[in-house]
Amino acid sequence: MSIKSLLSVEHLEISYQDKEKLKPIVQDVTFQLYPGEMVALTGTSGCGKSLTAHAVVGLLETGYKVTNGQIYYKNQNIIDYDEKDWQSLRREEVALLIQHSLNGLNPIRTVKKQMVETLNQKKKWSRKDVNTYLHSLLHQVGFTDPEHILSSYPFELSGGMRQRILLAMMISIRPKILIADEPTTALDIINREKVLTLLKKLQHDFELTILLISHDYESIKKFADRVIQMDQGGIIT
Repeated sequence: MSIKSLLSVEHLEISYQDKEKLKPIVQDVTFQLYPGEMVALTGTSGCGKSLTAHAVVGLLETGYKVTNGQIYYKNQNIIDYDEKDWQSLRREEVALLIQHSLNGLNPIRTVKKQMVETLNQKKKWSRKDVNTYLHSLLHQVGFTDPEHILSSYPFELSGGMRQRILLAMMISIRPKILIADEPTTALDIINREKVLTLLKKLQHDFELTILLISHDYESIKKFADRVIQMDQGGIIT
């Protein structure tokens, strides 16, 4: 019996509205994600990896639009979702870890407030339960003093710490797919290795399906179950 893909991107084309004309930026991108695997989408900077990831979760920037192809999630074509459907997908099913971790956190609100807000999007938690769960999550992403982290502001923490907090926030809502867009770009080589090792651990602990986007082929090849090579405008292998 063949395993069904969780996510299937078929002949995807993304274009940019340049004055009166649509200019294709990404063309003919096709790949599948299967349950429980970590797939790396790699290629040179500017080839459209991040654009592809943003299209999958309905977060293309103004001026960009999908002009051809299909995106199937659990066999349902999500390409024509409205904003409410996209929000539901991002809240319930597919989490996107953005490239610059500090941009993903509010610098003037404590880590705890932001994590609780994320959790409450799905269901309301009691104070006792939420504290227990947050401590457990922060332990799972490698923090030994969760209480200190929860009471901190993002600007007081290093880039590697903020990245792990964002990962904890993503997995707190138990998504089926985690898309990590260049999660190691701003990190030094030691923290890069730590974050990739952590992603591998979370893949197994939470039965996560991970799409890892990176231009750093050498770093990711030992962590990914499969590597998809992307070039300017499409998929090569």
